[in-house]
Amino acid sequence: MNTRESSQRYPIWIFFNPIRAISGIWKCRDLLWQLVRRNIQVRYKGTIMGLVWMVITPLIMLAVYTFVFSVVFKARWGADFGDSKVAFALIMFCGMAVFNIFAESVTGSVGVIVGNPNYVKKVVFPLEILPVSAVVSAFFFGMVSLIILVAGVVLFMHRFSLVIICLPLVFVPLSLLSCGISLFVASLGVYVRDLAHIIGIGIQILFFMTPIFYSVEMVPQSLRAILLLNPLTTIVQMTRHILIYNKWPSWSELAIVTLLSLVIFQLGYVWFMKTKRGFADVL
Repeated sequence: MNTRESSQRYPIWIFFNPIRAISGIWKCRDLLWQLVRRNIQVRYKGTIMGLVWMVITPLIMLAVYTFVFSVVFKARWGADFGDSKVAFALIMFCGMAVFNIFAESVTGSVGVIVGNPNYVKKVVFPLEILPVSAVVSAFFFGMVSLIILVAGVVLFMHRFSLVIICLPLVFVPLSLLSCGISLFVASLGVYVRDLAHIIGIGIQILFFMTPIFYSVEMVPQSLRAILLLNPLTTIVQMTRHILIYNKWPSWSELAIVTLLSLVIFQLGYVWFMKTKRGFADVL
Protein backbone atom coordinates (compact mmCIF):
# COMPACT_ATOMS: atom_id res chain seq x y z
CA MET A 1 0.00 0.00 0.00
CA ASN A 2 1.49 3.39 -0.98
CA THR A 3 1.11 6.77 0.65
CA ARG A 4 -1.64 7.89 -1.72
CA GLU A 5 -3.81 4.87 -0.94
CA SER A 6 -3.35 5.21 2.82
CA SER A 7 -4.33 8.89 2.80
CA GLN A 8 -7.54 8.13 0.91
CA ARG A 9 -8.87 6.18 3.87
CA TYR A 10 -9.64 9.42 5.67
CA PRO A 11 -12.06 12.21 4.64
CA ILE A 12 -10.32 15.54 4.24
CA TRP A 13 -12.27 17.24 7.03
CA ILE A 14 -10.55 15.08 9.64
CA PHE A 15 -7.28 16.91 8.95
CA PHE A 16 -8.75 20.20 10.23
CA ASN A 17 -8.10 19.00 13.78
CA PRO A 18 -4.88 20.77 14.95
CA ILE A 19 -4.36 18.20 17.70
CA ARG A 20 -4.24 15.47 15.06
CA ALA A 21 -1.61 17.34 13.07
CA ILE A 22 0.67 18.04 16.03
CA SER A 23 0.23 14.60 17.60
CA GLY A 24 0.93 12.95 14.24
CA ILE A 25 4.24 14.78 13.98
CA TRP A 26 5.08 13.96 17.59
CA LYS A 27 4.47 10.24 17.01
CA CYS A 28 7.04 10.34 14.22
CA ARG A 29 9.62 12.19 16.31
CA ASP A 30 12.23 9.44 16.02
CA LEU A 31 11.95 9.46 12.24
CA LEU A 32 11.96 13.25 12.30
CA TRP A 33 15.19 13.31 14.26
CA GLN A 34 16.85 10.92 11.80
CA LEU A 35 15.87 13.18 8.89
CA VAL A 36 17.13 16.27 10.71
CA ARG A 37 20.42 14.59 11.49
CA ARG A 38 20.75 13.61 7.84
CA ASN A 39 20.06 17.19 6.74
CA ILE A 40 22.79 18.49 9.03
CA GLN A 41 25.30 15.89 7.87
CA VAL A 42 24.55 16.43 4.18
CA ARG A 43 25.02 20.20 4.39
CA TYR A 44 28.58 19.98 5.67
CA LYS A 45 29.60 16.60 4.29
CA GLY A 46 33.04 16.72 2.69
CA THR A 47 33.89 20.19 3.98
CA ILE A 48 37.16 20.80 5.78
CA MET A 49 35.79 22.79 8.71
CA GLY A 50 32.45 20.99 8.96
CA LEU A 51 30.09 22.43 11.56
CA VAL A 52 32.42 25.40 12.13
CA TRP A 53 30.70 26.97 9.10
CA MET A 54 27.58 27.26 11.25
CA VAL A 55 29.43 29.92 13.25
CA ILE A 56 31.49 31.53 10.48
CA THR A 57 28.65 32.10 8.01
CA PRO A 58 26.37 34.23 10.24
CA LEU A 59 29.36 36.22 11.52
CA ILE A 60 30.49 37.06 7.98
CA MET A 61 27.00 38.11 6.92
CA LEU A 62 26.67 40.17 10.08
CA ALA A 63 29.93 41.97 9.32
CA VAL A 64 28.91 42.69 5.72
CA TYR A 65 25.45 44.04 6.59
CA THR A 66 26.87 46.11 9.44
CA PHE A 67 29.47 47.69 7.16
CA VAL A 68 26.94 48.48 4.43
CA PHE A 69 24.21 49.94 6.60
CA SER A 70 26.08 51.49 9.53
CA VAL A 71 29.27 52.63 7.76
CA VAL A 72 28.29 53.28 4.14
CA PHE A 73 24.68 54.40 4.64
CA LYS A 74 25.32 55.81 8.14
CA ALA A 75 22.17 54.12 9.45
CA ARG A 76 21.40 54.52 13.15
CA TRP A 77 18.86 52.66 15.23
CA GLY A 78 17.71 55.46 17.47
CA ALA A 79 18.44 57.58 20.50
CA ASP A 80 18.66 54.57 22.81
CA PHE A 81 21.97 53.44 21.32
CA GLY A 82 23.34 56.58 19.66
CA ASP A 83 26.09 55.96 17.12
CA SER A 84 27.14 52.57 18.52
CA LYS A 85 27.95 50.28 15.60
CA VAL A 86 28.10 47.28 17.94
CA ALA A 87 24.56 47.92 19.15
CA PHE A 88 23.36 48.40 15.57
CA ALA A 89 25.02 45.13 14.52
CA LEU A 90 23.48 43.14 17.37
CA ILE A 91 20.00 44.62 16.88
CA MET A 92 20.14 43.84 13.17
CA PHE A 93 21.59 40.38 13.84
CA CYS A 94 18.60 39.66 16.07
CA GLY A 95 16.23 40.26 13.16
CA MET A 96 18.43 38.31 10.78
CA ALA A 97 18.53 35.28 13.08
CA VAL A 98 14.73 35.10 13.25
CA PHE A 99 14.22 35.76 9.56
CA ASN A 100 16.84 33.22 8.47
CA ILE A 101 15.07 30.45 10.39
CA PHE A 102 11.90 31.16 8.44
CA ALA A 103 13.70 31.63 5.11
CA GLU A 104 15.73 28.42 5.41
CA SER A 105 12.62 26.49 6.43
CA VAL A 106 10.70 27.61 3.34
CA THR A 107 13.51 27.38 0.78
CA GLY A 108 14.54 24.00 2.14
CA SER A 109 11.00 22.66 1.74
CA VAL A 110 10.41 23.61 -1.90
CA GLY A 111 12.05 20.54 -3.39
CA VAL A 112 11.91 18.23 -0.40
CA ILE A 113 9.19 15.97 -1.90
CA VAL A 114 10.62 15.99 -5.42
CA GLY A 115 14.03 15.18 -3.99
CA ASN A 116 12.74 12.06 -2.21
CA PRO A 117 10.58 10.22 -4.78
CA ASN A 118 11.25 6.82 -3.19
CA TYR A 119 9.33 7.87 -0.09
CA VAL A 120 6.35 8.75 -2.27
CA LYS A 121 6.23 5.74 -4.57
CA LYS A 122 7.54 2.70 -2.72
CA VAL A 123 6.66 2.80 0.95
CA VAL A 124 4.02 3.96 3.39
CA PHE A 125 5.70 7.07 4.70
CA PRO A 126 4.41 10.16 6.57
CA LEU A 127 5.40 12.63 3.86
CA GLU A 128 4.41 15.60 6.00
CA ILE A 129 7.49 14.88 8.10
CA LEU A 130 9.79 15.91 5.23
CA PRO A 131 8.98 19.66 5.23
CA VAL A 132 8.79 19.61 9.03
CA SER A 133 12.33 18.18 9.10
CA ALA A 134 13.46 21.15 7.00
CA VAL A 135 11.96 23.49 9.61
CA VAL A 136 13.59 21.70 12.55
CA SER A 137 16.93 21.73 10.71
CA ALA A 138 16.59 25.49 10.15
CA PHE A 139 15.88 25.97 13.86
CA PHE A 140 18.98 23.94 14.72
CA PHE A 141 21.18 26.20 12.60
CA GLY A 142 19.33 29.26 13.86
CA MET A 143 20.06 28.36 17.46
CA VAL A 144 23.77 28.81 16.75
CA SER A 145 23.12 32.38 15.59
CA LEU A 146 21.01 33.06 18.67
CA ILE A 147 23.75 31.77 20.98
CA ILE A 148 26.20 34.12 19.26
CA LEU A 149 23.69 36.94 19.65
CA VAL A 150 23.16 36.36 23.37
CA ALA A 151 26.92 36.17 23.92
CA GLY A 152 27.37 39.45 22.03
CA VAL A 153 24.63 41.21 24.01
CA VAL A 154 26.18 40.09 27.31
CA LEU A 155 29.79 40.89 26.36
CA PHE A 156 29.35 44.17 24.48
CA MET A 157 26.08 45.65 25.73
CA HIS A 158 26.23 44.17 29.26
CA ARG A 159 22.58 43.27 29.14
CA PHE A 160 21.02 40.08 30.40
CA SER A 161 17.73 39.39 32.13
CA LEU A 162 15.53 36.51 33.16
CA VAL A 163 13.09 37.84 30.56
CA ILE A 164 14.96 35.52 28.19
CA ILE A 165 12.85 32.64 29.53
CA CYS A 166 10.04 34.05 27.34
CA LEU A 167 12.01 33.43 24.15
CA PRO A 168 10.61 29.90 23.62
CA LEU A 169 7.10 31.39 23.73
CA VAL A 170 8.01 33.71 20.85
CA PHE A 171 9.39 30.78 18.89
CA VAL A 172 6.05 28.95 19.10
CA PRO A 173 4.41 31.18 16.45
CA LEU A 174 7.66 31.21 14.45
CA SER A 175 7.69 27.40 14.31
CA LEU A 176 3.97 27.18 13.46
CA LEU A 177 4.30 29.83 10.74
CA SER A 178 7.41 28.17 9.27
CA CYS A 179 5.78 24.72 9.27
CA GLY A 180 2.56 26.00 7.72
CA ILE A 181 4.25 27.83 4.84
CA SER A 182 6.72 24.96 4.36
CA LEU A 183 3.88 22.46 4.00
CA PHE A 184 2.29 24.70 1.38
CA VAL A 185 5.45 25.13 -0.70
CA ALA A 186 6.51 21.48 -0.34
CA SER A 187 3.23 20.42 -1.91
CA LEU A 188 3.20 23.11 -4.60
CA GLY A 189 6.82 22.29 -5.44
CA VAL A 190 5.68 18.91 -6.77
CA TYR A 191 3.28 20.45 -9.27
CA VAL A 192 5.02 23.77 -10.04
CA ARG A 193 8.69 23.18 -10.76
CA ASP A 194 9.37 26.92 -11.14
CA LEU A 195 8.36 27.46 -7.53
CA ALA A 196 11.94 27.55 -6.25
CA HIS A 197 12.63 30.67 -8.34
CA ILE A 198 9.37 32.28 -7.25
CA ILE A 199 10.08 31.56 -3.59
CA GLY A 200 13.59 33.00 -3.94
CA ILE A 201 12.16 36.30 -5.17
CA GLY A 202 9.43 36.25 -2.53
CA ILE A 203 11.95 35.70 0.28
CA GLN A 204 14.00 38.68 -0.91
CA ILE A 205 10.91 40.90 -0.95
CA LEU A 206 9.87 39.66 2.48
CA PHE A 207 13.36 40.38 3.80
CA PHE A 208 12.92 44.08 3.07
CA MET A 209 9.32 44.03 4.29
CA THR A 210 10.50 42.79 7.71
CA PRO A 211 12.08 45.29 10.14
CA ILE A 212 15.53 43.72 10.19
CA PHE A 213 17.85 46.66 9.51
CA TYR A 214 15.32 49.32 10.43
CA SER A 215 12.75 49.79 13.19
CA VAL A 216 9.00 49.95 12.70
CA GLU A 217 9.06 53.52 14.04
CA MET A 218 11.08 54.60 11.00
CA VAL A 219 8.24 53.60 8.67
CA PRO A 220 5.65 56.34 7.92
CA GLN A 221 2.53 55.94 10.02
CA SER A 222 0.38 55.48 6.92
CA LEU A 223 2.42 52.44 5.84
CA ARG A 224 2.93 50.70 9.17
CA ALA A 225 -0.32 48.75 8.87
CA ILE A 226 1.02 47.07 5.74
CA LEU A 227 4.24 46.16 7.54
CA LEU A 228 2.33 44.72 10.49
CA LEU A 229 0.41 42.37 8.20
CA ASN A 230 3.63 40.38 8.07
CA PRO A 231 3.65 38.04 11.13
CA LEU A 232 7.45 38.08 11.11
CA THR A 233 7.34 41.78 12.01
CA THR A 234 5.75 41.04 15.38
CA ILE A 235 7.99 38.02 15.99
CA VAL A 236 11.17 40.01 15.24
CA GLN A 237 10.03 42.89 17.45
CA MET A 238 9.24 40.63 20.40
CA THR A 239 12.57 38.83 20.03
CA ARG A 240 14.37 42.19 20.15
CA HIS A 241 12.38 43.30 23.17
CA ILE A 242 13.47 40.17 25.02
CA LEU A 243 17.12 39.90 23.99
CA ILE A 244 18.15 43.51 23.41
CA TYR A 245 15.84 45.62 25.58
CA ASN A 246 15.22 43.08 28.36
CA LYS A 247 11.48 43.77 28.14
CA TRP A 248 8.59 41.38 28.54
CA PRO A 249 6.74 40.70 25.29
CA SER A 250 3.26 42.06 24.74
CA TRP A 251 1.03 39.16 25.72
CA SER A 252 -1.84 40.36 23.53
CA GLU A 253 0.42 40.62 20.48
CA LEU A 254 1.93 37.22 21.27
CA ALA A 255 -1.54 35.67 21.51
CA ILE A 256 -2.65 37.21 18.22
CA VAL A 257 0.43 36.20 16.23
CA THR A 258 0.33 32.69 17.75
CA LEU A 259 -3.32 32.27 16.76
CA LEU A 260 -2.61 33.56 13.25
CA SER A 261 0.38 31.24 12.90
CA LEU A 262 -1.70 28.29 14.13
CA VAL A 263 -4.31 29.02 11.45
CA ILE A 264 -1.59 29.17 8.77
CA PHE A 265 -0.10 25.92 10.06
CA GLN A 266 -3.47 24.18 10.02
CA LEU A 267 -4.28 25.39 6.51
CA GLY A 268 -0.87 24.26 5.31
CA TYR A 269 -1.36 20.85 6.89
CA VAL A 270 -4.82 20.38 5.37
CA TRP A 271 -3.56 21.50 1.96
CA PHE A 272 -0.62 19.09 2.13
CA MET A 273 -2.73 16.13 3.22
CA LYS A 274 -5.25 16.88 0.47
CA THR A 275 -2.73 17.29 -2.35
CA LYS A 276 -0.28 14.54 -1.41
CA ARG A 277 -2.71 11.99 -2.87
CA GLY A 278 -1.50 13.05 -6.31
CA PHE A 279 2.24 13.12 -5.61
CA ALA A 280 2.80 9.58 -6.90
CA ASP A 281 1.07 10.39 -10.22
CA VAL A 282 3.27 13.42 -10.83
CA LEU A 283 6.55 11.88 -9.73
